[in-house]
Amino acid sequence: GTTANGTNWVGYLVTTYNKTIILSYNLAMYGATVNNSIVSNVREDLVHQMLEFDTHYCSSTFWSPDTSMFAIWIGINDIDFSYLDNDPYSKFPSILESYFSMLLTLYDCGARHFMLINVPPTTRAPEMLDLDPLIRQKHDRAIREYNSQLQEGVRNWQNSHSDTSMMLYDAWSLMTTVLDYPEKYGFTDNRCIGQKCIWADDYHPSSAFHRLLASNIPTAGTTL
Repeated sequence: GTTANGTNWVGYLVTTYNKTIILSYNLAMYGATVNNSIVSNVREDLVHQMLEFDTHYCSSTFWSPDTSMFAIWIGINDIDFSYLDNDPYSKFPSILESYFSMLLTLYDCGARHFMLINVPPTTRAPEMLDLDPLIRQKHDRAIREYNSQLQEGVRNWQNSHSDTSMMLYDAWSLMTTVLDYPEKYGFTDNRCIGQKCIWADDYHPSSAFHRLLASNIPTAGTTL
């Protein structure tokens, strides 16, 4: 299953919005952070996921650097589990250093095409709306700061790895626009929960939103 209670963006991207037969290997873990030693968590983190990839897929002949894209959407839980810390921003450099070291693991395995997705405005999720405004403000600021540092990390990668392509997809801007104008995108409003709504539950986007996100990713509709 998925947090969307249906097909998520990966499923839509490789089926509905793809012109070819394509294999998708999804190692994502529900509730994961980048590195549990930085942001405490009991779920298998991105570090563990990369170990799994290194063990089972790195030397596999079933994929080729020229025809494979490595997509990662992570960071939501890193913020959710740390934004109320005394100094949450102090963890972001370490989180992102670990994040990009995992990309180097993929690079060393031969990966050359990457897509990263930034953190959406989950401050506007239903479960957050009844919190104290100051708490919500802290959450929002943490997302913005994390996304800014992620963007800088992508620029640094692009400058130092000219033999790769790396795209940073701005899920924050897309979801902000959809939340501002839900009716324009076919949703009832920006607070309801259900498959015809933006939210699948009180925190996670619905399958309908995931479909919209997939359709807006620049690779959608092209041959992957």
